[in-house]
Amino acid sequence: MMKALEFFSRKMVLLVLLLVTIGTVGSGGLTQTAATAASAKAYVYYVSDQVLYRVATDGSETQKITENFAGNGLTSTGKYLYFYYEDAMGIQRLSLSDPEALITDYIVGRNILYYLVDGPFLYFLDDTGSIYRTLADAEDKLQLTLIADNADVNFKSFDIMGGRVYYNALRDNGKNWVASKPSDGNGVIQWIASGAIPKSSFYHLNNTSLNLMIDTEPDETEYSLNSMVLYTLPLNCGVPKAANANNPLPSNEVSSGTWSKNYFLFNKGIKLDAKGEDFNFNTGKGFLMDKNGKTLQLSQNAVVSVQEIASNRLVYADSKGKAYISTFANGKVTSSKPLPLTNVQDVRTVKNGTTLTTVLFTKSDAYVLNANSTLTKMAGVESDYSVITDDILGLYYINGRDNNFLYGYSNDGTIKTKLSTRPVSYMALISNN
Repeated sequence: MMKALEFFSRKMVLLVLLLVTIGTVGSGGLTQTAATAASAKAYVYYVSDQVLYRVATDGSETQKITENFAGNGLTSTGKYLYFYYEDAMGIQRLSLSDPEALITDYIVGRNILYYLVDGPFLYFLDDTGSIYRTLADAEDKLQLTLIADNADVNFKSFDIMGGRVYYNALRDNGKNWVASKPSDGNGVIQWIASGAIPKSSFYHLNNTSLNLMIDTEPDETEYSLNSMVLYTLPLNCGVPKAANANNPLPSNEVSSGTWSKNYFLFNKGIKLDAKGEDFNFNTGKGFLMDKNGKTLQLSQNAVVSVQEIASNRLVYADSKGKAYISTFANGKVTSSKPLPLTNVQDVRTVKNGTTLTTVLFTKSDAYVLNANSTLTKMAGVESDYSVITDDILGLYYINGRDNNFLYGYSNDGTIKTKLSTRPVSYMALISNN
């Protein structure tokens, strides 16, 4: 008997989870390049009363950049700031060193759908399905290098890892395929798998390998099909391997999940809410899948967030607002220790050099998880209004308990610094530049 089709979640959950979107907001951002050490010099870009500022993370300097700012998707090279306007065709650029500089259209005359900065280059996808690159800091005589001319504009996200561009393409027969090509445009296309990567968060770099969550039925937007397959391949353009080709996961179960370092979290059996617009996390059970397609049950409840804190230990938050540290071995959870918190909404782990920092966010405060499993409270830090990211020291947040001023905490949660004397509307970017 055929099982009834489940409706596909049609709502993009645009929470301001700034650990994900900072540096990759909207259609622009920095690629997932791992640095070897934390940056000693970094900046938080923020908007106050429609004025864009940047402040050094140590509070030593504040720069007023421009007034009447309404840009999105900020990326900084140190010399220039790139962003886009809603309902506009191109990328905007503004000098960070010339206080008299005006915002200018960058790459005029092209409808740019998505862009990334990787090293000295800016890559972009236009509405013809072409991916180009150019020097990001070039002052004039723009020179474009064509990387690919067969990208699928309906699935516009791409990423650059290991010297290759990974993107959604159309083959000669017009079918959806995931492909890669050397990032300088030379060389042949590697055809990875039939289907498409529906969102940028489904690209996942893990040391020397790349994990891709591919939808084998990408044109289906109404129903949740068993269509999600995890592929793993070496960064050196090796042979892709399908982890669960014989057991594709339902798209809703995958869309409700996330990556940890070595696993993909999915919520088995999750349903949509009564309006059919978002996930009902009171349904479903949290499972993990590794790169070989092996699964293990993590929780009897749906899981909203998970992070690995050691090779055999992870911390997660479930749909009941509880948080646990779980140890696993031989494909099973061997123990779970509850943490003394309620209303837990998110878990984030970042790496600075060799130091790992794990933060749990409740409805009103945040807590650093110490090596001995104790917690250090950071009062007033809310998940939706905070930033913590790899290779930049500190956690930064809008303090609703102090007139929405910008504050920062040290990674261990013991030192708090006030970084603005004006109310902050939102943080737009955290960057080394």
